[in-house]
Amino acid sequence: MDSALGNSSGMDSSLENVSDVDPSSDHSTTGDFSLGNTPGIPGTDGTIPGTDGTIPGAQSAIDAGGQRVPLGDLATPEPLENTAASAGEFTLSLTTSIGTLTYYNQSDSRWANYPYGGSDPLAVYGCGPTVMAMLVTSFTEHTIQPPDMAAWAAANHYWSSGYGTRHEFILEGAAAFGLQAESFQNLTAEGVMSELKNGHILVALMGPGHFSDSGHFIIITEDWSGSQVRVADPARLERTQAAWDVQLILDELLTTATAGGPVWSITPR
Repeated sequence: MDSALGNSSGMDSSLENVSDVDPSSDHSTTGDFSLGNTPGIPGTDGTIPGTDGTIPGAQSAIDAGGQRVPLGDLATPEPLENTAASAGEFTLSLTTSIGTLTYYNQSDSRWANYPYGGSDPLAVYGCGPTVMAMLVTSFTEHTIQPPDMAAWAAANHYWSSGYGTRHEFILEGAAAFGLQAESFQNLTAEGVMSELKNGHILVALMGPGHFSDSGHFIIITEDWSGSQVRVADPARLERTQAAWDVQLILDELLTTATAGGPVWSITPR
C-alpha cells in the first residue's frame, strides 16, 4: 500500500524547512531488527559523539509523506549487476562515479519497522539514515546498516519526531564517519556532470515531483548518457533502476532546503 502522510499544515513553525522521506513505499513488510554494538562505528559502541543537545546552526527538516508520481517514459539503462529483491530483502551493488555503492532500501523487511527515534518506522521516515548508511558502508572502513545509522542520528539530535531527519545531518553525519562533505552550489546540468566526473558523488534533497510530494533524500550516483544520471533511491528500487534526465532532477530539488542543501557533494577521504 502507498502511505500518504499528508501535508505539513498546522505543524510547528520551527519545523517548516525540512523534508526527508518518501513514504510512497510499501510498508506492509514486517521484520525485527536487534540493534547491537558495532565496534569502530561512532554511536554504536556506547561512545556517541555530540550528544550534548547542541548542533551548531541547526535547522529543522521536515519528512512528511508523499504520493508517488508515475515514472513516465524514462529511459532504462542496462540492467544493474547483482540485483536481488526477494523475501523483502534487497541485495544490490551499483556502479558510481567514485566506486561501488552498496544499496540499502528503507523498506527492507529486516528493518522496515525499526522505530526511528523510538517511534517512527524506518520505512516511512528513514531516507536520510538509509542514504548515509549507503555512503558510509561503501566509501569508508565502516559497515553500518540503516537502523544503526538511524539510532546514531537520533542519539545526536538529527531526528525530528514525525518529520524525519534534519538537513544538517548530511554535512555533519558524513564528517563524523570520515567522509568529506560540502554544499554543492553549481545547480546546472553541466555542473552536476562535472562534479560526478571529478571524483565526487551527490546527495540531493528532492521536493514535489517524481520522488516525493514534499521531501526525500536520494544519491545521484553517476553520469549515464551525458544528459541523464543514475540515482540510488532508498525508497524505490524501480526509481534506482531508471535513468533520469539531469534537468528533471534539478527542477524537482527542494528549494527550501537548509544547511547548504538541496545538494551536497560527498568525497571519500
